[in-house]
Amino acid sequence: MYNITLIPKISVGNFIFGDNISNYLYIPHRVVHHDEDELPYDSYIFDELGITIWVEDHKIESISCIIECIWGNKNLVRMCFDDFLSICNNKPNKTESIYLLVNGRGQNQIVHDFDELGLQIWVWRKKIVTVIAYKE
Repeated sequence: MYNITLIPKISVGNFIFGDNISNYLYIPHRVVHHDEDELPYDSYIFDELGITIWVEDHKIESISCIIECIWGNKNLVRMCFDDFLSICNNKPNKTESIYLLVNGRGQNQIVHDFDELGLQIWVWRKKIVTVIAYKE
């Protein structure tokens, strides 16, 4: 499997923040265009990797990981959130609960923003289910 190593505010795997998405289109993907917001953007979904990349003006803005996100030789996805807190040496700047439909069922996921790390950590049943990394 592709190694999805996180370097906060710099990259996730080979995907570098601010880089042109065209550099990565050799990897199997699909594209979803979003025009409903004031700022249109595109989502590039790399299903085999469990990665979604949000792009504005062809530049990588943020990266979502649902299968693997390696930091400090540990996969953050499926890690107990308390274990993450012990290794990250930061407290969340903001925490909120968001209701989502997942596979046709509702879940209240807790979303923690760590601005210093450029991370948004989504937790369900005390385990990390999604890691979203960003530069700014």
